[in-house]
Amino acid sequence: MASAPPSIDVDQEALCPICQDYLTEPVTLDCGHNYCQGCVTKYCDTWEPMQVGDLECPVCRVRIQKGNFRRNFQLANIVGTIKLLSLNKRLEDLCKTHKEKLHLFCKEDGELVCWYCKQSPEHKSHTVVLKEEAAQEYKTLICGHLEHLRKEREDIQAYKSTIGKESVNLLKLTETERQKTVEKFRQLHQFLKEREKFMLNEIEEMEKEITRRRDEHLAILFRKLSSLERSIQEMEEKSQQPASELLQDVRSTLQRCQQTEKFRNPVAFPPKLKRRISKFPYENPILYVEMKEIKDVLSFGQPQKANVTLDPDTAHPCLILSEDRKSVRWGHKPQVLNNPERFNNWPCVLGREGFTTGRHFWEVDVESEEGWAVGVARKSVERKGFFLRPEEGIWAVGMVDGEYWAYTSPDSSPLSLREKPKMIRVTLDYERGHLFFNDADSGTELYTFSGASFSGETLVPFFRLWGNNPHLRIF
Repeated sequence: MASAPPSIDVDQEALCPICQDYLTEPVTLDCGHNYCQGCVTKYCDTWEPMQVGDLECPVCRVRIQKGNFRRNFQLANIVGTIKLLSLNKRLEDLCKTHKEKLHLFCKEDGELVCWYCKQSPEHKSHTVVLKEEAAQEYKTLICGHLEHLRKEREDIQAYKSTIGKESVNLLKLTETERQKTVEKFRQLHQFLKEREKFMLNEIEEMEKEITRRRDEHLAILFRKLSSLERSIQEMEEKSQQPASELLQDVRSTLQRCQQTEKFRNPVAFPPKLKRRISKFPYENPILYVEMKEIKDVLSFGQPQKANVTLDPDTAHPCLILSEDRKSVRWGHKPQVLNNPERFNNWPCVLGREGFTTGRHFWEVDVESEEGWAVGVARKSVERKGFFLRPEEGIWAVGMVDGEYWAYTSPDSSPLSLREKPKMIRVTLDYERGHLFFNDADSGTELYTFSGASFSGETLVPFFRLWGNNPHLRIF
């Protein structure tokens, strides 16, 4: 619904331009202006005796004719309503008890009062001030609150803007992750399709080998059975002959029978073939590793190969590092070094690279017959003592006197491994608190630390040597 502009005073529109009071029996002239009927009639009567020019509207000076007025009943109703509203407003400004103007304000009761109310027992002991003074005081308080509310509104609007920008950035990240996921599964589908074809071909080759071996051995058995059938038939016929015929050539008959080679069950399907079938695809190291990679892809975080190098500042004085910082060996003569970050009791060294997030892996050549340990350690791990367990900030596996260990506690038991690993893959999953140790060649799991709490600390690769001539190399 449209409303009048704020600059228009409705009361002024209800006033007569001649008497400046509310319109009484309003009439409208041809020019559109409104007057009290009595006022405009008197105006016309006073104009006629002057006989100067034509009769004009007092407002716009447009020529008018005497008596050519129209009663405006709608405007009369509006003026009546305005009069009533004005009366009510004036009554509201009066004290209901004393009918006096409300010039004062009682601070205790928080209400407007008149002079008589101020003297009454009800307000006599209260603080009563002029309403203008009270209004100014409360206006100051309101302005203070208003400033606080505006500041809060600005903060909320700024935070709203921040949320909007952050949501846009996050949505961009999710869209990127969506595209990466789609691409990752596309690659996975392609990979699985190729692996399915390859593995089915492998199975088909095994089926062909089984069928070939079966047919070869069935042919051998057929020939053997045919030979036995002929011998049996010959012996049966010989046994039924009369004595004179039976004794003829009986020795040669028995000799032929005795010369028949005793049948020995041939090995149609060797254990190697059976093992290949029962352990497929794990019998194929390449396939096994690929299956492990599929698990990594499905876990939405294929580990990234870390370029691990050794930190010479942490190396024990008896350890000698290669120029490329990729290998370490035992040096029988301690070096004179005073770096406080070095291990001083046990021959250990840390990697230079630190990890605080993500999934990473590196491989270590452990073919040395001497003792070793590999894993990760907190960057803040104690260097002047030796505590090879998670409680002290080291997660590692190692080999001592030909036995393999996961250093979980002082009373841990050796690991049961079918084959000695030549290369160990160390895989760190920082967020999930997992550390995996696998045979890098076969993919066989050696040990897994799970549920570790890294507490936001930086983790670094860890290496330890002991023995006569131990050495390790990182790949």
